[in-house]
Amino acid sequence: MTPMQTARFCVLAAAMSIARLCHAGVWGAQPVIGISGDYATNPGLLNLPNTAENHVALLLDAPTSYNGDAFKFSVLPSFRLSDTQGYSSLDSDYEHLNVTSEFDTARSALILSAGLARDSSLYHDYILDGATGVRRDTATADLNWDRHLTERLEFSTDISWSRVRYGQSVGVGTLTDYQYTSATPTLAWDESEQTKITATASAGRYKSLDGTTKSTNANLQLGFVKKLTEIWSLSASGGYSRSNNEIDITQQFLEFTGNGFAVVSVPIAVKSRQNGSVFSATLSRQTELLTLAADASRQLSPTGFAFLSRQDSYGLKATYAATEHWTFGADAHRVIYQQPQRNGAVIDLDINYLKASATWQWTEHWTLAINASYLLEHYGTPSIGIATTGVSVELSRQFDWKKFQ
Repeated sequence: MTPMQTARFCVLAAAMSIARLCHAGVWGAQPVIGISGDYATNPGLLNLPNTAENHVALLLDAPTSYNGDAFKFSVLPSFRLSDTQGYSSLDSDYEHLNVTSEFDTARSALILSAGLARDSSLYHDYILDGATGVRRDTATADLNWDRHLTERLEFSTDISWSRVRYGQSVGVGTLTDYQYTSATPTLAWDESEQTKITATASAGRYKSLDGTTKSTNANLQLGFVKKLTEIWSLSASGGYSRSNNEIDITQQFLEFTGNGFAVVSVPIAVKSRQNGSVFSATLSRQTELLTLAADASRQLSPTGFAFLSRQDSYGLKATYAATEHWTFGADAHRVIYQQPQRNGAVIDLDINYLKASATWQWTEHWTLAINASYLLEHYGTPSIGIATTGVSVELSRQFDWKKFQ
């Protein structure tokens, strides 16, 4: 049995086990089926001419849920089926399965979730493996526990695990299969109705599945959530992060023995550090019709490179409900990566992304969505610029919620 098959079996077994607990409550499903047409000038993010493509795809979401007095359970399979071949395009097919269960009491909540996914590495921060995108197989698990210790004091902790395997790269590969485990406890104090103060610690371990590279990281952050006015709110946190990196290499030395000179291979662990500040801030404005949000953050992220990668992200997002049927949106983001390599080099990756959307709620069940996007990516030294412009139209039909007896 392959690792992907094993992970699928574990998710299904967990879902069946939890389902046995559901003695009273309501089961139901509300599937969504859609069809999309996509055009992009360079969906593979290739440094080549004449790379435009257009595709038609069938989209299917089949959310199924159970709601009891103190227990909730949901399963969300999601698929994209089209005429694309392989996983080297932003328009590649995908298969996702997510399972979530929630146990609630008067003062606490426990949420367990697991997921399986097969899609393209380009879906995750537009990451190339060598010269192209590749297949990405992901298994995830997460446990989140939240407890109100007093009326004002709240404690929560999150433990997450992920395992990622990539397909065969074209040319010299730059991504490595990896596993990442982290734990994040948080203590929150409601200083007033408008202000919450938080203290968060986090520790994680990132390692390649071949055992040659690993990163051990930890950080501590202080933050707050502040309701500035009826429509404005601000959340911010900041702190310091440490990450110790290690790579196992083999060096050969020429030694003199009783039988003459011989080449001896000696394993050596090469160590390095990634230390510095981390932060996150979001300023938002929400009214009945208009929602605005600006965010900025710096963090160490698992991205499939030799070690954890530093990610600086900045974004602006707006949503406007113009009428009962029409909603418009705009999104602008910039993400800057420092991607460490096995040989000690660092690849800089600079991503600029713009998106505009219009959604027409035709009827209670039918929705038409139109999206236009522009992506500009700079990477390497000297910098190589790659751009793509895309347009998509999606027509979807949401069915009525169906109760199971």
